Amino acid sequence: MKPRLRIAMISPTLGAAFGLEQVLMTSVNGLRQRGHHVILIGEKAFDSLPKNENPILIEGLFSTPALLKPGQLKRVKKALNSALKESQPDVVHFLDQPHADLIDLATQNYPCVLTAHTVAPTCPASHRLANETGICEKPSGWGCLVQNKTVNCLNQFKSDLHRTHVIYEFESKRKATQKMKAIIAISRYVERKLLENGFSRSQVKLVYNPLPQWSSWEGPVSTFSQRPLLISACRLVPLKGLEYALRALKKVESLDWEYHILGEGPLRNSLEKLAKDLQLEQRVHFLGKMPREETLKLIQSATLFLQPNVGPEGFGLSVAEALSLGTPALAFDTPALNEIIEHGKNGLLVPS
Repeated sequence: MKPRLRIAMISPTLGAAFGLEQVLMTSVNGLRQRGHHVILIGEKAFDSLPKNENPILIEGLFSTPALLKPGQLKRVKKALNSALKESQPDVVHFLDQPHADLIDLATQNYPCVLTAHTVAPTCPASHRLANETGICEKPSGWGCLVQNKTVNCLNQFKSDLHRTHVIYEFESKRKATQKMKAIIAISRYVERKLLENGFSRSQVKLVYNPLPQWSSWEGPVSTFSQRPLLISACRLVPLKGLEYALRALKKVESLDWEYHILGEGPLRNSLEKLAKDLQLEQRVHFLGKMPREETLKLIQSATLFLQPNVGPEGFGLSVAEALSLGTPALAFDTPALNEIIEHGKNGLLVPS
């Protein structure tokens, strides 16, 4: 019998908040079922975290700006060191990259692993999106400052000084992360980007995200729609491309359909205005963020799941969940959605 491991899982947030946290808890449950001991360490815990969990929470673990608050970073390092000494893990598993000093602290004392849930380890902008119309294939690093002049990939940072700091932090994290025993890529796309951006073949391991089993469900939830139902469930941000879905649906408003958008984000007001401007407000419903089980049951009852991403996903958890529930998906042909959707079999891929 293999010895049981003590595994410290370190994530910015704990509980089923978004895709990363859902995968975390699915993984934790699977590890525990196999007899391993898992310790959760994070910065914030959501109400959805099971009541019997006793996580170690460290303020500023992923959010401390080192240049502005060196004293706070020192306190965070001390707290993380204390948490790891207390839990005595055999493996430290990062779900995101904190400050490089914190990664160095862990790698100097424990075998460490990072699961690359997004393209952030290979992109200072964390999205590999160029002008919201294409996907950046260039190597990352200081050259991104020059690339930004034409593709505006770093324009969410307000000045060249801020952009320089972002790339410095990115390079520091990359150097620290290269000391880890393994980097888990959750798709072939993420695997390729890691290999193209400084990580070794021996270090990078491809492991797709796990999905929970739905066998305990009695069936789909009833909806207030009597029409063919289209659903999107995501953060309302530019990457998700929901405005393209709305404009496309305007072109087929003569057909019978209803569209539910689940999720919150900074674009909600502008998307609601666009739906109204397109005179679709009676058929497009913004339902906000719903409880996870209710969301999945609603997806299960849908005719089609829409994922109009204009840029890459690390994996595309919501699409994988929709397909596992028997709901076909329609998406732009972008990574890594084109690894999950088999065109003409479980959904459709559209030229982006």
